[in-house]
Amino acid sequence: MTDERLSKKPEEVFNGVEYATLTPAPMSTLLSDKQKQQCTFQKTLNADIWPTKQVPSISESWHSQAWVEVYLDSLLAWLHDLKDSKVLNKSEPVYLLLLGCERYAFGLALLQKLWQGCQQQGLGDINICLLLCIDDQAMQTQLVRHPDFNEYYQNGQARIVNWDMTSCQPIPSHDIDGETLAIAANPAACLAHGVFSQLSQAIYYMHYQDIYCAEIACLQTPGELEQTHSDKHYQELPLLWDLKTAQSVAKKDDKQRTVYQWRKTNVDREVELVERELAPQLGTVFRKLIARGVSQAVAIPLTATQLLFQLEQNFSKGLYQLISDNMVADSGINLPKVLPNTGLDLPVDMNMLSLMNPCSYSSEFEKLHGSDVAIYMSMSHEKSDEFNYTRHVFEKACTYRSPICQAEISQSIKSRARELTETQILAYIRQSKFDPKVLAFFIPRLLKEGVLVENRMQWCHVLSQVWQNHIIDCAHESFAFELGLLAIDFSHWVLAKNCMLACMEINGPNTAYLHNLALVAWATGELEIAAQSAELALDFSPQDVQVKKLNRDIANYLDYCQHIAWFDMKQESTQCEASGLRLLPLGEHQLGEFYSQYRRGEIAERLRGVKLNQFSQLTGIWPTWLEEGCSGKKAHYALVHDSFGFVGAIIVDFYPTPDVSDKQSSQCNAHLSFWVGCDYQNRGFGKIGVNLAVLAIQSLAKSQNISHIKTSAWAHNTASRRILKRVGFTALEETQGTGVEQEVFYQLALAK
Repeated sequence: MTDERLSKKPEEVFNGVEYATLTPAPMSTLLSDKQKQQCTFQKTLNADIWPTKQVPSISESWHSQAWVEVYLDSLLAWLHDLKDSKVLNKSEPVYLLLLGCERYAFGLALLQKLWQGCQQQGLGDINICLLLCIDDQAMQTQLVRHPDFNEYYQNGQARIVNWDMTSCQPIPSHDIDGETLAIAANPAACLAHGVFSQLSQAIYYMHYQDIYCAEIACLQTPGELEQTHSDKHYQELPLLWDLKTAQSVAKKDDKQRTVYQWRKTNVDREVELVERELAPQLGTVFRKLIARGVSQAVAIPLTATQLLFQLEQNFSKGLYQLISDNMVADSGINLPKVLPNTGLDLPVDMNMLSLMNPCSYSSEFEKLHGSDVAIYMSMSHEKSDEFNYTRHVFEKACTYRSPICQAEISQSIKSRARELTETQILAYIRQSKFDPKVLAFFIPRLLKEGVLVENRMQWCHVLSQVWQNHIIDCAHESFAFELGLLAIDFSHWVLAKNCMLACMEINGPNTAYLHNLALVAWATGELEIAAQSAELALDFSPQDVQVKKLNRDIANYLDYCQHIAWFDMKQESTQCEASGLRLLPLGEHQLGEFYSQYRRGEIAERLRGVKLNQFSQLTGIWPTWLEEGCSGKKAHYALVHDSFGFVGAIIVDFYPTPDVSDKQSSQCNAHLSFWVGCDYQNRGFGKIGVNLAVLAIQSLAKSQNISHIKTSAWAHNTASRRILKRVGFTALEETQGTGVEQEVFYQLALAK
């Protein structure tokens, strides 16, 4: 066999190393006669290869708090400049037009932060309104019912327009409710967040001074594609080099094979095919591409350009455009041989987007460091050339709030989720601006291992912040359920309730949601709701062991409440609506939180109560307490908050052993003691709890022959003594003990 290097002309080889030669022109895919019959080639703009609906990419990096912050900073700066420019009509809304209906979650997250930012930065007098473009009626209905969207919708801060952004039709002048949109009143902001790469583009091959237009066809079962070129230079072509070798189709799939043919064209022929207003811009783009003098495939975002041009015509006061997407590399684009099931998406050439915009007064784009993602910013409204603050903040936001860096950090966290300490996890979640995606990495571990009890309140705050940043998924909500389970573990009952209700609103009721809602209601004293939810859960799953046990436990507790002499479920005096507190009989289901809130030694010392070093000690005492309650010797009350659940306890001894210093024991046949949990002190709960206990005992005074309530406190326990004095207790003259062990006695006479 002859060595290929020796067959070259002498001038093409130097010491065995080849000289570079020009790249051949692009060649069409060679097809068999049978394959040709299957192919219907179309120009790329009209080819059936693009996504039929926008891919939300929720699991990817397009929706993160870092992205929200970049847009937020830029929009707030623009609103400041807009307000200072005196072109703003404050009586009408400033619209934020979000392109891509599947990006509604990002739009709602941004709107929430934008409203907060406006209030904080003195822009509260500007009426911000989010416009979502949705032409699917089922999705319109679903979104109107969306728990995160509904509040903005009812207040006129979010609107839905029945409009397909790829239709090239003017945006409607009314929303889906028939309300008139004041689209000509103010400049508007147009946000295209990761959607332009999914719109159809015109694909060409710039072969030095020549232009080739791509036409595409798809083969479902192409068989073996023939080798299209024998020259080794063929594999350097960025378009079809991976088709050089024969492809095996032994492994069948649903993806379509993509084949290309190239037709030589020229500038004049191509510019005739676009709208008259865009023709000069397209000609400029082609001349710049030719001037590069390179051989590479390019994609021109004609659909995106036509869309922006149409919007410029609709919003006559001009647009502030923020467009983020994958950016074309300097080497051009690579076209796939296999079409993904979701359709073809290509990066966007931001330079071309800028050149093709005939209305832009001011534009620039920033490439995010370490990635091929860029953000394009354009202002085409009156005085936009004076908006220097907007430009400065935009550049700063792209540099210092890089979503790509945040995505890399998140990915590194995900790989080390089990190695991090609890404190480090909290720090990462805070650093991510309470991004739900970051917390999601750690939820399985937190559910399995729990957290330090001393950190529980920190965690409750963090979970609340994360929930505020989470936008419910209309199609299927799963994160809220996992967060709700974590909230139950942390006794964050308000969050747990909100999460389960959100899941049920989106996905419909089921056993798990109703079971968890029953747990929440039981923990926060909503006994009727707890019983109803548990029964409904049992209706869904009559044989579920957990549900059956929960129904049995709630029923036993309610039966206990109804048969003890010192508690009346119908008595309203056992609750304080203003504070959210109520007195309920202590139940076994509250022992875990009892132990958690009783954990500090000073509570037992001040109470002169049992010292609990292990949870098993509390469960060992519980049968005695239960028997005391049933016999009427003592009342063990739980102080329950409608948000926090168990926050403390009150014990009333109806037949106390007379104290040696008790000169009037015959007049005092009820002794009260109380404590508030270490996580909920200094909130006024102690005073309200004692007041409720006094009212409860007062209701028993006649039937139980109670004339006085007596209690005591260490002389140094100023907090408890202050509460007793405010409630109406009177300090008695006698005391017991000396020094730090001096005990002061108090008494309260009950009304006859």
